[in-house]
Order: sequence, then C-alpha cells, then structure tokens
Amino acid sequence: MMPQIGFGRLEFAASEFDIKEFGDAAKIQEHCATLNINDSSFLCQGGALEGTLTRIPTKGVDFFFDHAGHLVAAFAKQQKGMRLNKYNIDAQNNVIPFQSTIPGGALTIDGDFVVPEVLDSSWRQIDETTFLGLFRIQIADFLVEKLVRVSNVSHTYDLEVTVSSNPVTTEAEEGDDVSTPSSSTFQIVFPGVGNESTPEIKTGQKDASLDSFGGTVENPTYISLQSKPKRGFSIIVTPGKQDFDDLSALALPPNKVAMQKTINWWSLQQIKFDLQIYTGPNELVRYYQEGYSELPGLFQPNILGRLSVGIIWVLQKIHEYGLSWGMSIIVLTLLFRIIIWPLITTQTRSMLGMTKLQPKIQALQKKYKDNKEKLTQETMKLYKEAGVNPAGGCLPILVQMPLFIILWRVFVNFEFNEGFLWVPDLGQADPYFILPILYVGVMLGQSWFAAKGNPSSLRQQVIINLVFAFIILSFPAGVILYFVVSMGVQVLQYWLVSRNEPEPALSKAK
Repeated sequence: MMPQIGFGRLEFAASEFDIKEFGDAAKIQEHCATLNINDSSFLCQGGALEGTLTRIPTKGVDFFFDHAGHLVAAFAKQQKGMRLNKYNIDAQNNVIPFQSTIPGGALTIDGDFVVPEVLDSSWRQIDETTFLGLFRIQIADFLVEKLVRVSNVSHTYDLEVTVSSNPVTTEAEEGDDVSTPSSSTFQIVFPGVGNESTPEIKTGQKDASLDSFGGTVENPTYISLQSKPKRGFSIIVTPGKQDFDDLSALALPPNKVAMQKTINWWSLQQIKFDLQIYTGPNELVRYYQEGYSELPGLFQPNILGRLSVGIIWVLQKIHEYGLSWGMSIIVLTLLFRIIIWPLITTQTRSMLGMTKLQPKIQALQKKYKDNKEKLTQETMKLYKEAGVNPAGGCLPILVQMPLFIILWRVFVNFEFNEGFLWVPDLGQADPYFILPILYVGVMLGQSWFAAKGNPSSLRQQVIINLVFAFIILSFPAGVILYFVVSMGVQVLQYWLVSRNEPEPALSKAK
C-alpha cells in the first residue's frame, strides 16, 4: 500500500512524529506481541513504540530518524516533489524494513546491536536546503557522537560516527598473553531494502564490481542493496571524503550490508566513520545526478537509459548558455518538437483524411452490415481511392513514443532546484495551479483537433484529460511545463495543417 499523496508545496522542516501515527501502527504492535523481543522489530525495543521520531520530508525522500540518529523509515518518492499525507510502515517504498531487528545506520559492536542510551539529540536547519542532526549516545562502555546531514535536493544523506572509549587497564594475571592487543569491530549496518527478502547485494572496489559474500572487501567504493535489478528501490553506502583506508564493506546475507572498521584500543582511543547513504528509486537519472551512475556494476542501463543520460547532457549544455532551468526545459522541448515535426504532420493529415471519410465509411457499414468480407473490401477500396493510409496515424505515435518516455523520465527525476516565473521551485508542484490550468487548456485544444467531426469521441477525450489534470496537480512544475509547451506546439501544428482543410461533416453521437 502506497502513502497518500497530497497537493501543494512541500514544506522542508524537521518536526516530531508519533510512531502511532503510522497508517498501520497496529501491525507493529501485533508484530511486537507475537515474537520474542530478540527476534522482533527494532521498533519493539527500548520502549520505541511510546516515543517520537523526527520527520524530515524532502523532495525525493521523507526521512524518519529516532533520537539516537537511526534511520527508522525512509519513504522514497517515484516522482520529485510529492507531498505524502499518510505513511504505512510496510509500504513498498519504505526502504527500511520495519521487521528488521536493527534500524538503518545502526552501530553494532563485535556483531551485537545494543539499544543505545541517548545523552543528547538535536536538529537544526543550517541553510535553505540542509538540516543537521547532532547526537551523543552511550553504547556499553563507548561514547558515540553522530552527525547526520539531510538535504532537500538530494536522496543522499551524510552520516558521521565517532566512537570513543577509555578502557580500564588492569594488571595482567599470570598466564595472560599481554602481547595480544584488545580490539573491537564496529559496523554501520543497513538491514535490507523495502519488503525484499533477498535483495541484490553489490560491492565495488576501484574499477571493479565484486562479490562480497565471501568476506570483507577492503577499500570499497560502495556497497548496495537493490530490490530489483533495474527498478524498485535501493540503498547505496559510499565512503565520504574524510574516510580513511581502513574501511571495509561486508555483506550479511540474506539482506543486510555493513561498512566496517576494527580498532586496536592499545594504539587508538577513537574511530570514525564518514559515510554517504542513498535511499531512493533504483533509477539511472537520479543515479546520474547524485554521482552514482559510474560506480562499477551498480546499474547497467538499457538503450532508453543511455538515451536519458544523453538528454540530460543536452539539457545541461543548454543551461550552460546562461538560460534558467525553466527556459532550458522550453528550449529542449522545442528541439524535440522540431525533430518529430514531420511525424506529427503525417499523423495529422492521416487523421484529417480519416475524419473526412467517416460519412462514407458509415454508409458502407450500413450497406454491408451483414457481409463483413464485402465491407472490408469496400472500405480498403475507399481508403485507396482517397489516398488515406489507416495506419498513417499509428506509426508516427509508435516512433515518437520512446522519445516521450525518455523526456518524461528525465523531467520527473531530475532535480532542478530553481524557480521559474511564478513557480518557486520547478522540482515541486505549482502552488498556484497555473501550469495545470494551462495544461487543461492545451489538452482541450488537442482533443478538439483529434476528435474533430466526432462529438462522442471529443466528450470521451475531454473527460479523460480532465481526470489526468487532477492527477498531475502533484507533479513537479518542470514536468507540467514540458507538457504545456509540448502539447501547445502540437496544437499549433494541428491548426497549421488543418487550416486549409474543409470542415468535415459531423457524425451524430449515438
């Protein structure tokens, strides 16, 4: 079950969220009641069900952190800028499985997860696009300090963890091997991705993709969990800029991954993790913009994916000429329309020709209603005499459809982080609904040309377009801007082609 989608502008803020407000909180309580505490969800431990979380909604993901800085839930959005009104903890797009015994980003010591004692916890906004969380927690004899940085324009959040200890030195008893140092192994663990019981786990090292199930991978470039090979959702953990070479990656089958470090307490008193964590759709455009598309073995794009990256390259080149992202969208859309102009012209002429033949076709249908074979022969003869190809309107649509899909994927996934005219942010819905209204206008114009001479078809198309207009109210403004410009050019082209054509005889709706 997907969360409910709301309309209007998304508010980037950190606010308290009661766990009981999850849409299926009763399922959590039932889960906790039926299992042993050691085998049940992390939400059943340490009185978590009675506490609150910090909710930070961003354009790509809505994050939920507990007071220890753990990622409790992350609702990834299929399209940028969606505003979610309701959250179901076991929804497919929640990338943190609630049934897991540990939360996302949990620190384990020598393989054990212990519910931490929270000493201090706070969130503050440091600029328009960034929130910073600071945490001090106690785990056994270790003091842990965390820094969590969440961005409104990125699926990736930063996690810095510093572990300190003051070990108590004791005199060695007779027979003790004093040459053996005391050490501890720390892991930052992610417990799976969504509801996938056996996700695809990948690890990279330098320019290679490795199978990490055989042990640890030293100096990793990443370790990831993907629910599906080329769709679904993913978690990608990469070293930050300040991490050192003693980091290793480890797969913990069937569904966990970890970044790991081992410390020798006789020589060091502190260890630090500096990580970046992606939580979101397993999708090439977002990988490209977030800097993950070149990670070895992570994602193998098909031809549409490669063309999507090419479209982004063109869009960025247009933007480099000093145009805003809004004007760049318009220019790219116009270039696309120029490319498919001959196809639309062919489609329009075929459509007009078919419309003019409708009275004659209806007459043939009435005349040969009891002879299907003769009807087919006479209909094809009519098409031939009129020079109309009944498939002429379908072929251009089939040819241009991949281009429409590519542009849609780019605009719905690309992070523009910029306003245009009255729109504060192209990555969010138009707060004044002007673009959706313009969309309704151009779509009604397109419907009128497409159904010219057929009032019944016109009514059907108007109803369909009005329903779709309601759906797109939550779409990013950049996507609707593309729709408006693209469909507006198409309406203009319909008019140019049909202006010298005689009006067809209207068929009566039955």
